[in-house]
Amino acid sequence: MKPDGSAYIVPASVYDEQPISRTYQYRKVMKPMLERKRRARINKCLDELKDLIVSSLQAEGENVSKLEKADILELTVRHLHKLRRQHSLGLTPEAAYADRFRAGFTHCAAEVSHYLAATSSSSTNPLSIDPTARTKLLQHLGSCIRQIDGRSTSVLQPAPDSSPSASASQCYNNVYTPPASPHHQGPVSPSATHVLVVAKTKAPHPPMWRPW
Repeated sequence: MKPDGSAYIVPASVYDEQPISRTYQYRKVMKPMLERKRRARINKCLDELKDLIVSSLQAEGENVSKLEKADILELTVRHLHKLRRQHSLGLTPEAAYADRFRAGFTHCAAEVSHYLAATSSSSTNPLSIDPTARTKLLQHLGSCIRQIDGRSTSVLQPAPDSSPSASASQCYNNVYTPPASPHHQGPVSPSATHVLVVAKTKAPHPPMWRPW
């Protein structure tokens, strides 16, 4: 205060010269932008939900001309509750995953066995593979396929008219022998034919899952 008791008047320029933090400036600029993006996302999702709900109601014979945002959300919640009551919101059964894995694995095993059968142990062939290693690999693939089949049968209930003996006879009656390479005219090893047979019998599964 002044000696006469009056207060000092601080010029407005003093307040204007105080620095403003960068964080405050960033928030001041970005907050409206983020809010616009958030509202745009909400409106986009609501529009997609509206299209889905309208098409579903029209398929059921109801004529819907206009839906508010609250109506869209309410109808969506009702539809989800309906699906839950019908047990349609559950995950894919474990059997479906097992079938896809088995189909993908048997397909890969068939490719490997076909490649091994097409190569020979000739020294002139740069792609030759040691016969012992080839036999062990094919035996390992066949063992893996049998393990996968055993696990899948524990998940799926077998058909009444199916039996292991009938499946085995059908498997070996449909032996598929890949074409031999020009350098190797010998017969394909039993392990290779076994892998190919299992792959052929399991191939009809539509979706295929590959290990890579």
